[in-house]
Amino acid sequence: MHGDDLVSIDVSGLERLLGPAQMIGEELRREAATRGIRAHVAVAGRRTAALILSIARPGLTVVARGDEAATLAPLAVAVLGKSEVGSLKSAGDAADGQTSDFILQTFPRWGVKTLGDLASLPTADLVARLGKPSLALQALARGDDIRPLVPALAEERFESDVELEWPIEELEPLSFVLTRLLEPLSTRLERRDRGAAVLHVLLRLVTKDVYARRLELPTPIRDVRTLRTLALLDLDAHPPGAGVDRVTIVIDPTPGRILQHTLFTRAHPTPEQLSTLVARLGALMGQDRFGAPALVDSYRPGAFAMEAFATDHESNRGERKERREKMFSAPSAISAVKRGQPSAVSHQPLASALRRCRQPVPARVAIADGRPVRVITDRRGFAGGAVVQCAGPWRTSGSWWSGGPGGSGGSGRSEGTEATVTNGTGRIDRTASVSSTHQAHPACLAHQAYWNRDEWDVALSDGAVYRVFRDRDTDGWFIDAIVD
Repeated sequence: MHGDDLVSIDVSGLERLLGPAQMIGEELRREAATRGIRAHVAVAGRRTAALILSIARPGLTVVARGDEAATLAPLAVAVLGKSEVGSLKSAGDAADGQTSDFILQTFPRWGVKTLGDLASLPTADLVARLGKPSLALQALARGDDIRPLVPALAEERFESDVELEWPIEELEPLSFVLTRLLEPLSTRLERRDRGAAVLHVLLRLVTKDVYARRLELPTPIRDVRTLRTLALLDLDAHPPGAGVDRVTIVIDPTPGRILQHTLFTRAHPTPEQLSTLVARLGALMGQDRFGAPALVDSYRPGAFAMEAFATDHESNRGERKERREKMFSAPSAISAVKRGQPSAVSHQPLASALRRCRQPVPARVAIADGRPVRVITDRRGFAGGAVVQCAGPWRTSGSWWSGGPGGSGGSGRSEGTEATVTNGTGRIDRTASVSSTHQAHPACLAHQAYWNRDEWDVALSDGAVYRVFRDRDTDGWFIDAIVD
């Protein structure tokens, strides 16, 4: 397949079945006409010559073996500029479209008007003046095959189904049916060096409805036990509403993974074990209760989202490679600094980091002149003492529109006034939202969508630096993060 309307076919050996080349060409045109296709057919000893003749000449053209170059010679050299011919050029020898267009515009200036003129030029002189891309164009003008014939195979479907004699309502008998369907599919995947990227389980119920489940696998898998376990765990969490009388398994394949183990590191769990563990966690806790943390565009303190773990498919292997390169480039730069070599890392200023407490730690804060002067907490691992330096307050509030407490859908009281986040001097630091009354437990405020607080950064006498906040609705103080 060279395009939507350009196909090359190997017809060698059909003489004994259909007759000479003329008869083969007429049979091809007749078969195309019966399907409503007006086809231009060319039969030649070389595939490239036949393709160019089918593009340049309508109807049927038959070329005797050895006469390809002579038949192509009268054709205008402009035929090489057609988009259909572009697919015939070798990827290693042909340049981009702009270079090819420039070369084709140069030929008329030299007086080269036909493919015969181009084929008769000295090859060494042509390459010396126009570069390597001209070599591919001259090979096309001579009708030489510069690329092998690669058959275009139809996309193989990995699908299997079975009609049940009696409806199944339990998962245990269904597991035997899934094993029966997955075993031949796994064998076919192994022969093609493929793995399952997506597993589709289609169940036709006794009510004539089709219950479909789609499992996106984190890595290419073709192990029968793993695929069966994943399918059963998913059906256990999302059972069908009636008995099953037909089971269909469809697999979306992906290239198989290549594993290269190291000699000096501990072996990692297999992808099959990790996939089963993730599926069991999903069935036990819910699909929205586990995953990889991701940043969200929000001013809410500690806000994050949960997204699915990255997969090991061909589409995202390049992204993981870039992340690994960035990860390993930083230590190499630091080691260069230690050796005294210049590096961009030495010019980057040190940045502070916040280690947030997922559950804010209750604290007792003494206030003098509107500023915290002492922080005390009973939580082990957190120091307390006099405040030697502080900055703030930064008033933040928001998410009243989400329907939580204090919003339009909650039971609290909404003040309905628009607010901004400011410090003690009144300077606006960042945008915010509307403050409202929140009746939830103070320890859960960090996990609520709605918040309303005054934040301070305080440095204590024992050297600890905390970010503390006062909940404006309950007037309680909490340690929100440790500043490193």
